[in-house]
Amino acid sequence: MKYYINGKYVKEKDAKISIHDMGFSYGYGIFETMRFDEKKIFAYANHINRLYNGLNISKIKINNSKSQILSILNKVININNLDSGMLKLIITKGKENDLGKINSSIFVIIKPFYEIPKIPVKVLYLDEKEFPIIRYNPAIKSMNYIGNIMAKEHCKSMNVFESVFFNRDKIVTECAMRNIFFIKNKVLYTPSLDLGILAGIMRSVIIDIARDLNLEVNECKIPLNQVKLMDEAFISSTGIGLVECYWDNWKSDYHYSKRIKKELFNRIKNN
Repeated sequence: MKYYINGKYVKEKDAKISIHDMGFSYGYGIFETMRFDEKKIFAYANHINRLYNGLNISKIKINNSKSQILSILNKVININNLDSGMLKLIITKGKENDLGKINSSIFVIIKPFYEIPKIPVKVLYLDEKEFPIIRYNPAIKSMNYIGNIMAKEHCKSMNVFESVFFNRDKIVTECAMRNIFFIKNKVLYTPSLDLGILAGIMRSVIIDIARDLNLEVNECKIPLNQVKLMDEAFISSTGIGLVECYWDNWKSDYHYSKRIKKELFNRIKNN
């Protein structure tokens, strides 16, 4: 693989950043993870708008326009000759001894798709207080994912695909790396953004599809003790799209989940 590192396209083994870069020393940076299919980035406008909003909130300035960023991403796809895969665009504040200057760092990492599960995956409900979860207000896609990665590793050790967090009020919030959805009586439920969760790109597409399928959509506070009463559940992210999920002592036929999933991948294909 060849990556983009501050104006250069280099092999992975030659990809280096300064030890003084504030993304490394302070986690001062934001990122976007995007999928591309048949060399076309899915929902690029939504990703880039969220990115520039994050840059503005975090006071990171760059000289690149949105079209220039797109050109960089497309070149990374083309020089690696991948038809489908994942891109991770990272922008940091730059070197700490250059504060006051527009000296941000821009990195682009690319990789092929990992294998997406074809059957429902198991999730585990975890108390947020056990992990150092960091959320920002206003919400940005920050590089600080310590608690999320810890939860991910914990689930891996338990042979569980993903975690679903709940807060101190026993309200479901989000997964370690993804968004969570439930369906009950033709209503799609998902945690509301005022809980501090990030507005996922796939999340918004799925909400749009659900409405097209005449499902009512309720972005709300979902008590942990209510999830066992749900008819269906699934998780979503840029990488996996939509995957049905389950947990101990609960099962589903995923009737509407399968319909949403089919339409989601139609939209990805016809993007």
